[in-house]
Amino acid sequence: MIDMSLRKEFEQWVETARPPLADEPALGLAALMTTAAFVDLVAQVPIFDAISDATSASGDPTERATRIAAALPWVAEGKPRVALPRPLWDGFWDIIGRPPSPGDGELDLTLAVVALGNHYDQRMIDACEAALLEFESVHDLIAQPEVRLTTADLERHSTDSLAHDLLSMLTANGYDIEVIDADTVVLPGDYPAQNRTNRRILQLHDIWHLVGGYGFTPAGEVAISGFQMAQFGQNYSTRFLATVATKAAFDMPALMDMLLSVTFDGWRHGRATKELIAVPWHQRIADPIDRVRTDLGIRPLDSAAVRMMDALVPTV
Repeated sequence: MIDMSLRKEFEQWVETARPPLADEPALGLAALMTTAAFVDLVAQVPIFDAISDATSASGDPTERATRIAAALPWVAEGKPRVALPRPLWDGFWDIIGRPPSPGDGELDLTLAVVALGNHYDQRMIDACEAALLEFESVHDLIAQPEVRLTTADLERHSTDSLAHDLLSMLTANGYDIEVIDADTVVLPGDYPAQNRTNRRILQLHDIWHLVGGYGFTPAGEVAISGFQMAQFGQNYSTRFLATVATKAAFDMPALMDMLLSVTFDGWRHGRATKELIAVPWHQRIADPIDRVRTDLGIRPLDSAAVRMMDALVPTV
């Protein structure tokens, strides 16, 4: 059980964008990531770039804090407090305080983090839209006709094809091409960026796993969340990473640096790869994965941190 006074202190760090980066290294970085997820969504890219640069440059908390402050001068004094909806914080703390259970899996955590979005207020929903529209590829996607792949589209392709590899993976794991019904993620009102990208990534997530070289493991899911966030500013990925980092900071601070390395290896990979959300993937499923990578300039992830985490954390 997390002490209530520490919960309130963490909430203040997040809502004022003033994390104690030097004094509380693990919690401070988790708080800054949570600020990116819930408070200053449009600034998520510079925030994650700053954390990425600082954590890759040094393991010393003071040095990291100095580097982040140089990139984000406002962290020293903070910003006017933005109060988040109480139900959002309650749902967040429910995930953070939940003890691990043998029956829990990636889908359980995914659905819990998705459900946090039910508590977003109008400011947050509008900020999610603005954050997505920072990416040129999202504008390109909105301008395209929507195409959804079905299981039938993946059948009858050669064994040396993205379609065959994807269908084999889905079948072996008992998955569907849409692990969450795409029609349930539509927001009422004029939110074309969120509605298109939310539906789109449900279909592309597993494709990007395969093409990007991300394993279907806990480490792979963390790393690909960094990749997706860097690719098109997906708020689900931002809040997933903030939630996982906060849980690690409270429960396993000794493993925080490894988790950060996994996260930001995926982030840097996403930043270095051309934006893929608007690629006509339905036209590429007959091609071998190696050809897709060559044509799109995608190098598969090569992360020592992911391999280390895979060795330490069992697949669930």
